[in-house]
Amino acid sequence: MSLSLDLILVPQGAEYQAVKRAQLPIPIVAIPAGLTAVEASLKTWRSQPQYRQAKRVLVMGLGGSLIPQLRPGDVVLCDRCLSPQGESQGADDHLLRQLAHLYEKQGQPLPQYSVYSSDRILHLAQQKQQLAQTSGAAVVDMEGWAIWQAFPHVAMIRVISDDCQQDLPDISKAIAPNGNLKPITLTQAFLKQPAAAMKLIQGSLQGLHQLTQTAHQLNPHLTP
Repeated sequence: MSLSLDLILVPQGAEYQAVKRAQLPIPIVAIPAGLTAVEASLKTWRSQPQYRQAKRVLVMGLGGSLIPQLRPGDVVLCDRCLSPQGESQGADDHLLRQLAHLYEKQGQPLPQYSVYSSDRILHLAQQKQQLAQTSGAAVVDMEGWAIWQAFPHVAMIRVISDDCQQDLPDISKAIAPNGNLKPITLTQAFLKQPAAAMKLIQGSLQGLHQLTQTAHQLNPHLTP
């Protein structure tokens, strides 16, 4: 079975490096963190000839859990994306079916859930639990909605890095408006809540390892 894709989009930094390690045969593009930064970057990229014709796009990266059933390291196929304004758009049916079949044939059937694209970092467990109740989503990210609006055929795979039952460090000030990470501010946030920071680091490392494995499983099936 072959899976035809034009691009794979991955948040920059550790997530991008995790997917790159799988040495996939199609272009992998690093995107910034945050909906506004992603929207700005996509406008620039879409003006470049190598990306202008891209239509079939897979988003890969880490995500936060909004429900108790999803724990760090779990892999989710996102079948619908929700915006902060309450809008909703489904994943491309053909890509979704192909991905579901591909992983199922490899003995790793992926649960399908909706993803909510947040315009801010949710670091309190109560925030996540409330969002699950109000939106019906099971996963939270910060990039998906912008990508869904920019390409006609989108699917998304997220690997859970943090659960919905423990508070995380407040790292909202550690991400600049352009989506870049501010290392000193991040370190300061971690030092204020060392136990929560350690939990986040452990979950992220677990998620990154699984992200590489999940990308590896795509490799034999991808065609540009």
